Amino acid sequence: MHRLAAFAALIVGATSCAAQAETLIVADQRGMQRALLQAAHADKDLGFDIRWVEFDAAAPLLQALGAGAVDLGIAGDGPYLFAWAAGIPARAVLLLPPRGGGHMTAIIVPAHSPVHSLSDLTGRKIATGRGSIGHLLALSLFDSAAGNRPDYVFLPPSQAKSALDSGAVDAWATWEPYVTLAAAQTGARVVADGQNVMPNNGFMVASTRAITDKHPQIAVFLRRITQAYGWGRAHPQEFAALLSRQTGLPPEVANKVAQEQITAPGPITDETVKEEARVIATYRKARLVNPPRKLDDAFDRSFVP
Repeated sequence: MHRLAAFAALIVGATSCAAQAETLIVADQRGMQRALLQAAHADKDLGFDIRWVEFDAAAPLLQALGAGAVDLGIAGDGPYLFAWAAGIPARAVLLLPPRGGGHMTAIIVPAHSPVHSLSDLTGRKIATGRGSIGHLLALSLFDSAAGNRPDYVFLPPSQAKSALDSGAVDAWATWEPYVTLAAAQTGARVVADGQNVMPNNGFMVASTRAITDKHPQIAVFLRRITQAYGWGRAHPQEFAALLSRQTGLPPEVANKVAQEQITAPGPITDETVKEEARVIATYRKARLVNPPRKLDDAFDRSFVP
């Protein structure tokens, strides 16, 4: 009887492991990747299931990735390399180059703020996420600016917006869709953005364990998401409408996101690594990171989109 019970437990355990192996757990930000796949009908007949997990920023997404709670997710180059330098067991597997350029990341202030330039922010409080793409933008901008630096207040997006609206901080270094959303809701305006300041790349990032255990599933997903981005570039209004319905973003915000974020994914190249060396250099200069590994180790080039 004990042998029968043990055998049954073994079968259940094996079935559970098989089911887990057939499910790709994908982390998303603001529902964009999920909406894009569904709008393009690229989520059909994958040969495995996708379980989506939503995040409002890259930092908690990358923490979940490092903890093994998700297999794959999207992140900007700044937060990803910040986490990688801290030892996260993950690799970037697909390049998402900027389409909206540096305009997708910006420092914004309230509509009636006396701040109109970077120099006006000297000594003032800027909200952003530690190691986020917004933090990277601020570090990059003030590295080239003369004078004193601002004071950083590290907050997640929802709290940063509240702090900006209440006057607890003077500015917010953030990214889309928060830039356009703040402008639409409160008239917040851009003081400076990331145009010609930093690479502005995004990546699909996978845990090292998922790369080993779910390489075929990840390869299929990357091909499908590449197809979906192609569909999105050809049908921005249709994608924007679905994104608005699924995420609750106002139509005008969803339209801008669709126009600026539907890029053309591509392979990670030597040029990509060279560009991203600037990001590590910026964080290192600010004494925020000192990675013991070579930057090449941050990327896995075994996936061809």
